[in-house]
Amino acid sequence: MITWLNGFSGRHPLFMAACAAVVCVSAAAVAPGLGGSAGMLCAVSGMIFAGWKRGLIWGLCGWIPVAVFLWRSDSQRTAEAELLAAPGGEVTARVLQDGKGSERFWSAPARITGGPHAGRKVWWQGGGEVPVAGAVVGARGSFQALQGPRNPGEFDRAAWLRRQGVAAVFYTGWTGGTVETGHLAAWGAAIRHGFRSRVTAGLPDDSTEAGVIRAVVLGEKPPDSDALIGVFRNSGTLHVFSVSGLHVAMVGAIAWWVLSWAGVSRRRAVPLLLPVIFGYAWITGFGAPAVRAAWMAAVFLGAFIFRRRPDLLNALGAVLFVAMLWDGRLLFQPGVQLSYGVVAAIAVGVAWSSRVFAWMAVPELYLPMDLMNRWQEAWLWLRRKIAQMLSVSLAAGIGSAPLTAAHFGLITPISVLAGLVLVPLVFGLLFVALLAIVVSPLAPPVSRGLNCMNGYVAMGCVHSATFFSKVPGGHFLLHREERPMLLVYDLGHGAGAACFSGGPEAAVLIDCGDRRGFKRTVMPSLRKLGIEPDSVVLSHPDGRHLGGGSAVWDAFPVRQALLPVERSRSPAFRSWIDDGPAAGIRMHQVGLVDSLAFPDGASLEILNVPDSWAVNSVADERVAVYRLHWKGWKFLFTSDAGIGTELKLLDEGRDLSADVIIAGRHRGDLTLCDPFLDAVNPRVIIASNANHPIEERLDSRISAYWKSRGILVMDQARCGGVTLLVDDEGNLSVDGFMKAGSRVFKPRD
Repeated sequence: MITWLNGFSGRHPLFMAACAAVVCVSAAAVAPGLGGSAGMLCAVSGMIFAGWKRGLIWGLCGWIPVAVFLWRSDSQRTAEAELLAAPGGEVTARVLQDGKGSERFWSAPARITGGPHAGRKVWWQGGGEVPVAGAVVGARGSFQALQGPRNPGEFDRAAWLRRQGVAAVFYTGWTGGTVETGHLAAWGAAIRHGFRSRVTAGLPDDSTEAGVIRAVVLGEKPPDSDALIGVFRNSGTLHVFSVSGLHVAMVGAIAWWVLSWAGVSRRRAVPLLLPVIFGYAWITGFGAPAVRAAWMAAVFLGAFIFRRRPDLLNALGAVLFVAMLWDGRLLFQPGVQLSYGVVAAIAVGVAWSSRVFAWMAVPELYLPMDLMNRWQEAWLWLRRKIAQMLSVSLAAGIGSAPLTAAHFGLITPISVLAGLVLVPLVFGLLFVALLAIVVSPLAPPVSRGLNCMNGYVAMGCVHSATFFSKVPGGHFLLHREERPMLLVYDLGHGAGAACFSGGPEAAVLIDCGDRRGFKRTVMPSLRKLGIEPDSVVLSHPDGRHLGGGSAVWDAFPVRQALLPVERSRSPAFRSWIDDGPAAGIRMHQVGLVDSLAFPDGASLEILNVPDSWAVNSVADERVAVYRLHWKGWKFLFTSDAGIGTELKLLDEGRDLSADVIIAGRHRGDLTLCDPFLDAVNPRVIIASNANHPIEERLDSRISAYWKSRGILVMDQARCGGVTLLVDDEGNLSVDGFMKAGSRVFKPRD
């Protein structure tokens, strides 16, 4: 063991240095003192296994990154405290990436350029002209804290931003500020935008083919394509939509082939390859995966210049160690872990995995190579290439499996076979796209023809991913919520959504939030929890509750939906009425059914049927009120209904009793009047509470009054999403995501 480790560390010294840095920084993230102890352990281990000199080097390679990590973490906390204590005002900053969004609202990372906070990195949220990378923006606004998750399974955006050095959000509202774009920034933006337009010239801009080509070549996520992304995710090939090591390697291989064909020697080709590789990373937005891959390629190919044998593990170690020296917080980003982890798995495991498929590369028995005809040689070459690709795919799949399981709760064994088909298709797509770019200035019609041909390759990628995503056992979720539960989301801005899950059975969405809230919170949360709703219940035709229509059934296998009215002026609601049946969704109207069966033996009762013909009334006056019956407990969904709807229900003399009320805000009326509360007699009120717009705020005096009646008030501004569970003894537990502990209620006598 000592001999092997000594030899391994001697062959891959940079990789071992990076391993020491990773171990020590990981320990320091748990507790600062552990980082120093881990460095001492690395030093002692090195002395035992490889001599005192190497042990000292390992110790230093651990201690120095730990010192940088602790310094940057302390600076991050200082910057956050400083900005949140600042009054705001006029701020100027340089945008680090192209702004994403529209003139109504856009966001981008930026570094403050002047004033007392110069040098601080913020997440700029503003309106007006959308800036490009390098532009200087100025506006009046305020600093706000990074927003952490407020619901179970929600992506921790605050942690993600902190790992990139962002200290606060600078919010300017919807007011436009100033944007000054220098000549260099404008020139760079023109090149990037021209590349983007030419790579799909000749194809409809909103077509699936154009979206896939831009996703593969530029790493641009196709808009409104959750179904498309889903098949690539479930086939384990979603990485083709992110410009990373695979794409950089393909571009380098294409450029290498062109230079070889031109007669350029290997040593002279490397200085020409590096500008191509880094240029591709720049033109695709200098995304972190592309930059990491470009530097790794530079180190790997640099060995040819110095006439040394290239070593993938050393190249990986060099880039990773420099990254740890620069900012150890990068280590805790899932993308970083996957990038380096997969490369390490390939470098270490391909020797083993190649033995698994060695039988494919063996020549025919009793047939010498010099006696093979052309077809036999071609067949042997093809078998060897397939064996090589399968070996790399297997090593990468095994190496990435623990990370994808930990971060995404998804295992995709089918990715080994899917990669065998998708990788050559992606290589062909990338080659044709780059050829079209080169040809475009000389012969635009030929370039457009190449793009149209590339559209067929793009659809081949889609059909292949779709096929592999449907293979039984090809993918499965690990983190599946098995307990039946009711989850009430906190979305803000007056949006509302809840999900009733039957555990291993089906699940039902009760409203879906607005389009942004569904895509950014509801959908990722349910996927993280392993819940796939097959039914949707809508309370009223308000865009803040409809999920954007098609986005919902693109994300989940929705089979049926219960609609509150037949007609509405809302485009999102008309999408449910017009496009839902075409997607195979059975539509039910509240006026035609009295109840709906739910999973886990529950049922949904319809208490109020709104007027379907009152299309000119505001949406909050057309609310269907539902009552969920589940294991002896009653949950009343009043959504955004106002006093008018409440008085109507009281006049009808119906039984309105319920244990829990899930209530929103009527924008022009009061909610939950005294007679209505008397009739319902709730024990818990789950009340939405948003700062913007002001009509969606919950008055603290109203909340205090409800509490004075002995009602537990779950103010979602403070507690976030609320989970309700019924245990085996019939007790109801109410748990706020942002408040520790839960309240347990026993059934009423």
